[in-house]
Amino acid sequence: MDLLERARALAACPLFADLAPAVVIRLAERARPATLEPGERRTTDDTVWIIVAGSLVIASRAAMSAVASISTTRRHGGTATAGMVLGLIRVIAPATPALDAVAEQPSTVIGVALDDIRDVLEEDPVALSALSGALAKRLLEGTT
Repeated sequence: MDLLERARALAACPLFADLAPAVVIRLAERARPATLEPGERRTTDDTVWIIVAGSLVIASRAAMSAVASISTTRRHGGTATAGMVLGLIRVIAPATPALDAVAEQPSTVIGVALDDIRDVLEEDPVALSALSGALAKRLLEGTT
């Protein structure tokens, strides 16, 4: 996945849709794509994961063992699909429990280190405002 493909994938994510193209490119430059086979795991310890394709079963690490099966993880969490972002809240609240994610089908994800996202947002207050607004909107939609 080249830089423009990573940028397109990030821009397609609802949380990043209102970011200026230059900000999306800066994030894409720091992003690393991964193709996951069923059963492969990722964590939000130090990375934000954007799901490009496929689905991952997710749960808070505080709720289960790090080696839990997909069915156990599903019982304690939920499913994340294309366009969803895992771990973004840890950018501003690092004490938030990390998520464990297990691919339940072949999936493509893009990872951006928490520190890289913090750096980009600190450089651009407009980007921080846009991302905060998108996150607030998504949270409010989930409570209605």
